[in-house]
Amino acid sequence: MMGIANRGFALPAVIFLMVVVSLLIANMSRILSTESAATNLYLLGTKAYWAAQSANDWVAYQIHVNNACPTTPANFSIEGFSISVSCIATAYTEASVSGVIYQVSSQAVMGSSPAELDYVSRTVDMVLDVQ
Repeated sequence: MMGIANRGFALPAVIFLMVVVSLLIANMSRILSTESAATNLYLLGTKAYWAAQSANDWVAYQIHVNNACPTTPANFSIEGFSISVSCIATAYTEASVSGVIYQVSSQAVMGSSPAELDYVSRTVDMVLDVQ
């Protein structure tokens, strides 16, 4: 009789362990997807920075070649990033030395609104003193 009374005693413990393990697996997968999204945003931010830096390099080259701020294109695209460039030239004379200071700012944006999950924006500023 003793063997019949103990039948099924481990069943609630096994069900409890299965539920706990399945909850742990679900939480681990959620954490993994969150980490993956954060890594993706980090990589997009790095790409945006280098896209803006590339635009500044292009403007610096145009200034070197033409001795003036570039007029076109002020807005263009690099690898899916919308790039906007501004350039302000200010002439100066100091102790009989003339020159021009160029203030350049480039912004790389991916996404249409900061409310989007994959919206990324980076701005890179540069000052050139050309004599």
